[in-house]
Amino acid sequence: MILVQNWETARATRKARVTDTFKGHVTDFIAAHEKCTPGAQAFLVEQKPDWATPPHFHLEPQFQVVTAGSGCIGRNPVAPYAVHYAAAETGYGPITSGPDGMSYLTLRAQGDTGAYYLHKPGSRERMRAGLKREQRHGMPARALGAADIAAMHGALVEDLIAPRPDGLAAHLVRMGPRQRLDLPAAHAHAGRHHVVTKGGLRLASHQVTAFAVMFASPDEPCAIEAGAEGVELLVLQFPQTTLQPET
Repeated sequence: MILVQNWETARATRKARVTDTFKGHVTDFIAAHEKCTPGAQAFLVEQKPDWATPPHFHLEPQFQVVTAGSGCIGRNPVAPYAVHYAAAETGYGPITSGPDGMSYLTLRAQGDTGAYYLHKPGSRERMRAGLKREQRHGMPARALGAADIAAMHGALVEDLIAPRPDGLAAHLVRMGPRQRLDLPAAHAHAGRHHVVTKGGLRLASHQVTAFAVMFASPDEPCAIEAGAEGVELLVLQFPQTTLQPET
């Protein structure tokens, strides 16, 4: 199963959101961010300039991909296309946007809703004992423009989060025009989100351009064919999570 959504269609769901913990806009790509439904979830958060979303956690593992602006996630400076992974019920943050604001995709293999803020009473009680908690961060070594991608020959794969035996991985893939790549998983995993940042591609029967988001179930191969302008995309792979003692 592959789920696909592009910006042209998703933008119709863009809504302002103003609370005591967040100010900005949210756009749904895959499923609704306010509903906890089975299956994948993806939405774009546009956080207003110089705003700090307080430290919090979610009940499901997630990736966040910075798509525009700058700021920090916790103490880690971020810019496009930084990747942040948080395991289930792992406290992280604050998410602090810079003077131009910050936009980031939130990507999950299973739907979740809301956040549990660590400064609010009762939140910590939602954290289950025995669940391993962790964060991982990754940043591209350097930025490439659309012209650089279009001039490439072959394919380059940069590991932003190195593949692990539990399935966790994050790759930045860059391919020249009409190039093909089969990106096999090093380990069994729980599905992959694909984010097209430049150019376009074909994945299975789906042909998309930037700014598209796709989720592929674990049984789907990752055979990518770049479009006429080449492609840059992120491949974000979820681990097979289990309850285990904290270390």
